This record gives sequence, C-alpha cells and structure tokens, in this order.
Amino acid sequence: MNISRLLFVSFFVFLFSTHVLAQKEGATKQIELRQARKLDINKLLGKDVQRLLGDVQVEHEGTILWCDSAYLYNDKNSMDAFGNVHIQMNDTLHLYGDKLYYDGNTRIVEIHQNVKLLDKKITLYTDELIYKRNEKIGEYFVWGKVIDSANVLTSKKGFYFRETDEILFRDSVVLVNKDYTLKSDSLQYNTIFKTVDFYGPTSIVGDSSYMYAESGFHNTVTEFTRLEKHAFMQDKANSLQGDSLYYDKIKGVAEAFKNVILTDTVQNVLVFGEYANYRKKEQFAYVVDKALAVLIDKTDSLFIHADTLKVLLDSANKVQTLLAYKHMKFFRNDFQGLSDSMVYQMQDSSIYFYHKPIIWHKKNQFTADEIQMVVQNGEMDSIVFKRNVFLISQDSINISQYNQIKGNSMVGWFVENDLRKLKVLGNSETIYFLYEEDETPIGMTRITSADMLVFLKDNELETITYQKDPKAKLYPPSKITVELLKINGFEWLIERRPLKKEDIFIW
Repeated sequence: MNISRLLFVSFFVFLFSTHVLAQKEGATKQIELRQARKLDINKLLGKDVQRLLGDVQVEHEGTILWCDSAYLYNDKNSMDAFGNVHIQMNDTLHLYGDKLYYDGNTRIVEIHQNVKLLDKKITLYTDELIYKRNEKIGEYFVWGKVIDSANVLTSKKGFYFRETDEILFRDSVVLVNKDYTLKSDSLQYNTIFKTVDFYGPTSIVGDSSYMYAESGFHNTVTEFTRLEKHAFMQDKANSLQGDSLYYDKIKGVAEAFKNVILTDTVQNVLVFGEYANYRKKEQFAYVVDKALAVLIDKTDSLFIHADTLKVLLDSANKVQTLLAYKHMKFFRNDFQGLSDSMVYQMQDSSIYFYHKPIIWHKKNQFTADEIQMVVQNGEMDSIVFKRNVFLISQDSINISQYNQIKGNSMVGWFVENDLRKLKVLGNSETIYFLYEEDETPIGMTRITSADMLVFLKDNELETITYQKDPKAKLYPPSKITVELLKINGFEWLIERRPLKKEDIFIW
C-alpha cells in the first residue's frame, strides 16, 4: 500500500514538473521599457497598465520600438503605441506608422495609418499591416504599394514572406516599370531576382507590344517571359498565340507551342501550326507541324500547307514574303495546286512555284519546271510557265480524251478569274478534238509550230493561231491510235488535285 502511494506521488510530481518545464520553455519574455519622459500609473487606466509619454522606447526579444506615447499592458504582455511609431526588428527590417498594437505573447504586430515597411531593397506602403514575427510574414488587406529599384507594384491584398524574399499580391495587381505595365489578378514577386509568377488573366502592355496569358512567369530584369493558358503576344502588325509561349525580349526570340496562330492584321495573313519560332531581330518567323497559311481576301481565301511555312517581315513587322517548303499544296475555289516549294511576294502579289509544280484551274491542268502567278485585287491577272510546259484539259464530250498544249514556255492572261489567252513559245505542240454541232466526232488535230497564240472561252479552246512554220495533221476517228492520243511527257494527275481545303494535308 505504501509502495502504491509512493508511485502515485512520484508520477504526479513528474507530470507537474514536466508541465512547468514546458511552460518555461514555451514562455516569451515580457515587453521591457527602456525609456520614456513620463510614466503614469493610474488605477483608472486599468490593472497593470502603464501610460508612457515622450520619446518612448521599449524592447522585446531583440526588437526595439520607438513612439511618442504608449500604453503598456504588463499582465497581457502587450501594448498600444501612438505617433511616429518605428519598429526595428533586425539590421534591415523597419516598420513605420501612426498607430500600433503589439502582442508580446503571439509576437504579432498590427500597425495602422501611413504604414511603411523597409527591408533590404524594398519599401512597402499601406494603411494597415499585420506582421507575424514568428512566421516572418507581413500582410495587408486595404491596398498596398511596393517599390524597389526596378518596379512599382500595387494590389488590394499582399503577403510578404521574408524568409523566401517573396511577396504574394492579390486582387487588382499592377506592376509598373519604365518599359511596360503588367496587370494581373494574382502574382508572386521575388524581391531578390525581381521575377514574377502570375496566376489568372494577366496582361503586359508596352509602347508597341502586348502580351496576355492566364498563367506564367516573367523576369523583369532579363525580360524573359513564359505564357501559358490562352497565351498571346502582339508586336506592331503581327501577333502570335498558342497553348504556351516563350519570349526573350533581349534576344528578340519567341516560341509558341500547340494550337499556334501567327497573324498579320494588315496583310490579312494567318499561319496555323503546332510550333512557331519568331525572330524579331532577323525579321522572320516559321511554323511547322500541320502548318497552314490562310491569305484572306474579300472575294476568296487562299489555303496553303507545307512541311514548313516561313514569313519574312519588314520593319513594321508586316509580312513581306511567305515561303512554303516541302510538300506544298494549296486550295482556292477557282484554282488549286502543289509543288515542292512556293514563294508569295505580298508587295506585288506574285506567287512563284518551284520544282515540278502542278496547277489546276477549272478544267485545266498546268505543269512546268517553274510557274509564276500574279494576283491583282484578289483576282488572277497573269501566269508565266517556264520550261517543259504542259497544259491538259479533259475533253468535255469524251472524257477519255484530252486536249493538250506543250511548249518551252507559256504566258497566260485572265479576265475576271477566267483564263482567256495563252501564248506558247518554243517547240509548240497541240492536240485537240473536233466535233460537229451535234457532237459527232470529226477527228483529232495534231499541230506543231515554233510559237502559238491560244484563245479560250468558258475554259474551252476557242481558236489557235500558229506562228512560224506550223505543221498540222487531222486524224479521222478511225485513224486515231493509242500512240497518237498523247504528246510525249503527258501526265494526267487529277487524283492529286485538292477538291476542298482539307485535302491540302494529303500529299
């Protein structure tokens, strides 16, 4: 029985000693008065309340506070301070304001009116600030402004994390520096590196540039930007957008990824793809992976696909030239075609097709080593074929037969987008089929000549004028053999013709 009582008492003493030790270890020091011109102790003020007047200075666990007057609540280990309040928490962190409440137990500062926080190389202004010494976090909820050597940031709410040198700004955030203004719903600012991580709809506006995204990163020193979620940037006449976008302003390089659109609003050019690379200093951009260019016109739009689409820009960032490399194919309602590569000059609306191009215009198929087309006011004006020219048109009465023209070179002219005249130069050859008015076959004519002039109507041969030593022969239907039906080099490639804009992705 005595042993049991002894064990109980020992256990109680152990618990009590542990509780007391824990209290001592967790206890905070009392706020200490260092100086004041006048000390007033009055029961009317309350129990354990001291009124301090004139050049007040107190200290608490290494933090020193100055003010004009204060109330010190010894039993609560807290105080109210008034007038020219200044707190120095360490060598670099200073707080200023007109009024303050400090709780020595929680080590939380509440400072009001004309508040200023100075720390390292930043200054924070607000009307109300809560600073938690334990967590080393400052908070404001009634508008605040932060100034450093590069930027000025304002927001309705802010959270200063001193341990990580970061400030979280929330609600109506604005960052201003000498080159641009950034606006966001929410952003986190690193005060050492002067970098921004932003969340929510955000815009960055400069003199001639604009960027937008709903998530991203921006370095205000190096001016490197990462844009995500509806990423968009505009520089003078053109814009670039995608699922994500990276822009290095100093290098003048931008990259866009997934669902990319490069737009020239002046030239009415759109370039789509899955990856874009924009080089401002070199004045060009290129798009790859499902690359598609759309040249918008009031009468019709031209759709162009190639493995790589490249635009050359002028000083105003307008598209001067569109280049298409490898497996180029295009579609417009009135003409279609393909080639290995293409060059479109915006200034004079000239289009150059290289390496075995094919063009289809209504019922006609054109091939040559090179083709040049000129477009005026959205309508085809003229076309030039260089070397190994071949024109094939399926016969309208007997579709197994083909009218053909071959020559060294050829020039064509259009009227209201209809091909009306052709001039064939050098070693000209023709095959065309003749019919009675009731469509009874007359025969096939084969003619060779140095040059010839061809007139068309409703996309059919109307008249041909042969120049310089023409040689002609008419073959009646019974004398037409398979060998006579085609000029040497004949290729009917209708299966490769794009019949709708989606077909240009099929090579």
